[in-house]
Amino acid sequence: MKYISVLTNSFEKIMNKAELIDNIEERVFILEEELIALRAVTSQSWVSLEKAALEIGKSPSAIRQLIKNPKKNMLEGRVWKQTCRGGNIYINLKEFRKSI
Repeated sequence: MKYISVLTNSFEKIMNKAELIDNIEERVFILEEELIALRAVTSQSWVSLEKAALEIGKSPSAIRQLIKNPKKNMLEGRVWKQTCRGGNIYINLKEFRKSI
């Protein structure tokens, strides 16, 4: 009788852990879907130079050199914008990817 109660308790613990794992898997799936949606929004909007660098996989200075290079056709106001000299630079990721 004692073995049956120990076995039952063990089985209940295993089932609780299985439910917990299912719950965690569901939450991870939801987070992955939200991340995909956020990346889609980010890829079509203006982002800071630093965020663009993370998204593209280049350093901020490499992107700065690309957009400021007169031989590249990176139009200010369309691909990148800067409010004032020395101010923050913002990149339109969708247009940037087209221009590369």
